[in-house]
Amino acid sequence: MTILEQILAGLQQKFTGVDTAILTRIATKKAEGVTDETKVNSIVEGISFSDVLNSYGDFRAGDATRTSVLNYEKRYNLKDGKPIENPNPNPNPNPKPEDKTDDMATIIANAVNAAVKPLSDKLAQFETEKLQATRQEQIMAKAKEYGIPETFAKRYAIPDDADLDTYFKDAKQELANVGFSGVTPPESAETKIEKEAESIAKMIDEGTNAIVEQNKN
Repeated sequence: MTILEQILAGLQQKFTGVDTAILTRIATKKAEGVTDETKVNSIVEGISFSDVLNSYGDFRAGDATRTSVLNYEKRYNLKDGKPIENPNPNPNPNPKPEDKTDDMATIIANAVNAAVKPLSDKLAQFETEKLQATRQEQIMAKAKEYGIPETFAKRYAIPDDADLDTYFKDAKQELANVGFSGVTPPESAETKIEKEAESIAKMIDEGTNAIVEQNKN
């Protein structure tokens, strides 16, 4: 066995898993000019993992070689040729309570929301019922204003955004058109003007008659 083969065998035993091409390259360089077999062991012992990386130059340049080096590191718990004290490091094996502040805050917030939700739902329901009651009161008042019986008004499905004046004015007209007693159609603007004119004319006539009677005396 040549000096080169002896050095290569020693390197393969020392760096198990490293690509043979890399170790051959190192062995070839270290065997140059060596003729004494007794020096083989010292040569092998003097070669470090850094030498393995340096011999390759940039171990990332070739995927196959890089994989071999990484496999070697993983197998022997090495990193850049140095032993890893804890191959599965936990940066914070004993987390302090404050490390879970966010989780705790989330838990508390969820608990508060769960406790408050029934109350908020009940409050929302109360507000809705209150608004509905207020709206119903407004409807009944407006129906009464237009002379529409309460029993009729309760049957109307009045939209929430409907103008009550317009709605009941139309409703009153419809009831009057179909002949419901006690419900007269709403006065139009022309009707109101005509009544006012008649009222003024009546007042003038009454005033004139009073003056005539005074002159007779």
